[in-house]
Amino acid sequence: SDVCSSDLLGREKLLADVLTAASRDGLISAAHDLSEGGLMQAVVEGALAGETGCRIVLPEESDPFVLLFSESAGRVLVAVPRTEESRFTAMCEARGLPATRIGVVDAGPDLEEACVEVQGRFSVPLDELRATWEATLPGLFG
Repeated sequence: SDVCSSDLLGREKLLADVLTAASRDGLISAAHDLSEGGLMQAVVEGALAGETGCRIVLPEESDPFVLLFSESAGRVLVAVPRTEESRFTAMCEARGLPATRIGVVDAGPDLEEACVEVQGRFSVPLDELRATWEATLPGLFG
């Protein structure tokens, strides 16, 4: 219906406005939409791009598969510097945009030990993720 479509477009515009303002004000250091591959894809791509590990905590009542792999529009993974977390949260709340803290970037002292961890579920070393990522297209196309 038209009402539903305009509500979705309005929410997408609100999300874009918040991300633009937060970026301009230095409240976020990275952002990735969840529409292709879901949360897990965004986490892996962000970890590889930033060459850093991270630790994700899923809400206990959630379905891990749906939360990690749901490809839905209107959701974004953002990295917020710890010093700006309260300002970013307040910005979202003031605009009625939900924001949930799901984990932390784990810079760690040694890149060789960096991993992407979903607490209580699994952990994959960053070097293994990178090797798999880089081998995918050559593996498919020779």
